[in-house]
Amino acid sequence: MRPASFVLALALLGCSDPAPVTTVDAGAPTDDLGPNLPDALDDVPWTQPDDVPSRADHPRPPPDPRLRVFVRDGDRGEGLPCKLSLRGVRGTRDPRWGRDEQVGHWVDPDNLALGVGRWVLMARGRAAINVPPGHYRALITRGGEYSPLVFDDVEVSPTDGAELRGDLQRVVDTEGELAGEFHVHSAPSFDSDVPLDQRVLSLAVEGVEVFASTDHDALGDFAPAIRRLGLERHIHWIRGDEITADGLGHFGAMPLPPGLDPAVSLTHDEPTVTAILERARRLAPDAVIQLNHPMWNSYPIGWWSVAGFDPATGASRLALTDLFDAVEVWNSHTLDEDPAVNVEVDQVIDAWMATLQLGHVTTAMGNSDTHRLAQSPPGWPRSYLRVPTDDPARVNDAMVAGAILAGDVSLTSGPFLRMTVDGVRPGGTVSMVRERTVTVTVEVQATTATPADLVEVIVNRAVVATRRIDAPLDRGVIRQRWELPVTLTRDAWVLARTRAAMPVGEAGGAHLRPMESLALVNPVFVDTDGDGRWSAPGIGNGP
Repeated sequence: MRPASFVLALALLGCSDPAPVTTVDAGAPTDDLGPNLPDALDDVPWTQPDDVPSRADHPRPPPDPRLRVFVRDGDRGEGLPCKLSLRGVRGTRDPRWGRDEQVGHWVDPDNLALGVGRWVLMARGRAAINVPPGHYRALITRGGEYSPLVFDDVEVSPTDGAELRGDLQRVVDTEGELAGEFHVHSAPSFDSDVPLDQRVLSLAVEGVEVFASTDHDALGDFAPAIRRLGLERHIHWIRGDEITADGLGHFGAMPLPPGLDPAVSLTHDEPTVTAILERARRLAPDAVIQLNHPMWNSYPIGWWSVAGFDPATGASRLALTDLFDAVEVWNSHTLDEDPAVNVEVDQVIDAWMATLQLGHVTTAMGNSDTHRLAQSPPGWPRSYLRVPTDDPARVNDAMVAGAILAGDVSLTSGPFLRMTVDGVRPGGTVSMVRERTVTVTVEVQATTATPADLVEVIVNRAVVATRRIDAPLDRGVIRQRWELPVTLTRDAWVLARTRAAMPVGEAGGAHLRPMESLALVNPVFVDTDGDGRWSAPGIGNGP
């Protein structure tokens, strides 16, 4: 989607407003905010109050709460889902909301604002919150595409409170692509208590535009939650499942056909991964099968670890299967694992590249695998998909699955990266006859919240070009583009990635270890010998 214009004003009550700002609109119009829940949701937590006002009768925040927040989309001029992070400064304690890390508290039910940890998740960009008097640093974000609003020292007075107003500007141009999250857990999972409506809101405030529910051998109905929160035009839900074959591995499957109950149909009693995935293929023939966290050392839930796959030699104790379409190479849940047993993201990416060398062509994905609300936000990292429409209200499951199967995907926990080879997008193939040199075009965009220092071009697992990202910050974003000639000696795959010395900041959540800021574009394949097909180069064979 296209970047938007930017206007910002902060008004503390008792001070003059630096610029008049129209009251934030209550949100998107919707005709389906009724109080009755479908029977299908009786057995999963639902926390949204029944009396949700429509846009037409939505009231202004009452005058008595301590902190009032009004945030608009800089382009549309209306409220939008976003997240407020609040920290105490100058001796003021950090505020905390919610029962625990998995269940938040509706601090402003009328405005659909949820408090969890030190965050307030706002469905409509507005909230009226009781905050103890003191000084706070406020940060308002909406994922990595928007320039964050930063208020360094907000004084909440005992009598007048304070007021924050601002327009969020979409400065990263992702036109033609949607931000997706394809590994996320909620209350249907045995190991998560996050209510469905709170999970939907946590996705929307991070700018995630399409998500698959991937609870362990279970499926909840998220459509009523999306309607009740008025977020139909902001986010699209895909029915999915995480096939939880402990001892072998975990596998995502999405989209699932209507009526298929994964707890009944997608069982994993079979003794092999091949048999388990063949069953999933029969019952959900249109589904993308994703290998989740393939290298996990603390539990036998990562298939490559279980199979004993050695990226250095390509050998494994168990035969690798081609029955999955995508591999989750970046899973931020591992940031909370013991460093002594954790497998770093670069190790997983290198192992995936080794499988490319062997001819196992799969799409690299980035997901959060979040089970919580207050610690691990969804969409960090995320996957961007090239789809026929980048409107979440118009995209469908087939478009999303088609993009993943085609390999036209990038993943990121920070900057936004695009790459073509001789004009061919990721997943495609360049056919050459005489020339052995291709032009790799790389474009990167990054905000102040998503650091990026270097771009690397990688061919057959070897770095063949490195460029420093040194463009100046312009209106909240860095944009830089290169056209790089690369000479090849054999059939090859070509991809690009970024590196950064600084990790992602607080927008990426509170993990035991900092989150690396990186982006990676899936490969373009090059047939250099003119035989009409791409041949795997094999372990140890470079460009």
